[in-house]
Amino acid sequence: MRISTQEFLLGSLPDLLAQQSNVNQLNREIATGQTLLDATADPAGAGQAVQTAAEAQHFAYDAAGAQGAAQTIETTLGALQQVGGIITQLRQAAVAGANAATTAAARQGLAATAQNALQQLVALANTRGADGTYVFAGSQAKAAPFVTAADGQIAFAGDGAANTVEIAPGLSVPVTASGQGIFVDIPAGKDGVAVTAEPTNTGSAFALAQGVTSLAALSAERLAGTQYEITFTAAAGGTLGYAVASGTGSPGTSGFAATSGTIASGSFSPGADLRFAGLDIAINGTPAAGDTFVVATDATASLFATAQQLIAALAPTPAGQPASPQAQQQIENVIANLDGAQNSVLSAEASLGSTLAQIRAVAGQDQTSSSDAGTALATLQSANLPQILANYSAGVTALQAAELAFARIQNLSLFSVIHS
Repeated sequence: MRISTQEFLLGSLPDLLAQQSNVNQLNREIATGQTLLDATADPAGAGQAVQTAAEAQHFAYDAAGAQGAAQTIETTLGALQQVGGIITQLRQAAVAGANAATTAAARQGLAATAQNALQQLVALANTRGADGTYVFAGSQAKAAPFVTAADGQIAFAGDGAANTVEIAPGLSVPVTASGQGIFVDIPAGKDGVAVTAEPTNTGSAFALAQGVTSLAALSAERLAGTQYEITFTAAAGGTLGYAVASGTGSPGTSGFAATSGTIASGSFSPGADLRFAGLDIAINGTPAAGDTFVVATDATASLFATAQQLIAALAPTPAGQPASPQAQQQIENVIANLDGAQNSVLSAEASLGSTLAQIRAVAGQDQTSSSDAGTALATLQSANLPQILANYSAGVTALQAAELAFARIQNLSLFSVIHS
């Protein structure tokens, strides 16, 4: 078998080119410090690197989202703490206003305090987060949730939903709160059982819900939308009697009159509570014949309207005259409503605080996972310089030897042998 010079050269050339390519690759790895310079060099490693890089990016994204969510919730909690302080101020003003010894000048000062508190409440209810969104607007966070109308009424323009942010793969948390359950739909009176006095009452009495004697009965009344009307009547011997009528809708309307009618009646003893339909209603003071009180079993109130009611109830009275029974009833209702509002604020704070703790815990895990993924990616991509330098040195030596052999064979010919 004969091997010609041409055949030898053609057979050696691919090996020489492969060695040159290997040396060039090692040189690039030394220059860049990375081994995965392109997918063709290591398809499996490149695929793993792409997946690891995506994981690192996702964890970093979630960590950033968690940080932003934590900032929003911290802003919301700060606003709620201030709201709680203002509710306390309003309650103190209401308690002082309910005191018969409070002078007209003092009541005027209390009304000014309540008016200032109302303005602060509106401002806090429209609090914005660091990103400019409204934290109490629910999912409608780009628009102010509370708007003051021309008649002074404050309306809620948000919704009951919440914006969510992903803080970990497959885990999203709400980062906005709805002002609907904090400022607007607050349980009125005693856990939603509220008593109001008719404006035409002439006695000195006001009524308050003291508690519930049958939770099952109250639940059924709420489902049915039942309300009650307590009416005082003149009885024999100058005493008073009372009658309790029940119905759905507002007492005094045709819908109310068409329902079950009187469910309880009897003589009234001053200082005694009226107990009916699972409710305990206290009558303070002395009612007059014809006085009427309405009991709602599932009443709600607005914190803004409650503050406005307090301002109206603290209006100056003629010199030497005590506050009217209606004003006294209104102030007592304000106190009860403010207690419900404070509970709503505390409940919102507890819920947001729990979410914040979860976010902080997950954010720490996100950062750790992102760091681990980054380390794994660096391990996949980073060059082992001592090993690569050794390989490069060996590759250069082999390449030089191959080039030298190639050159010598290329120069061989019969004429050169004869000449020698």
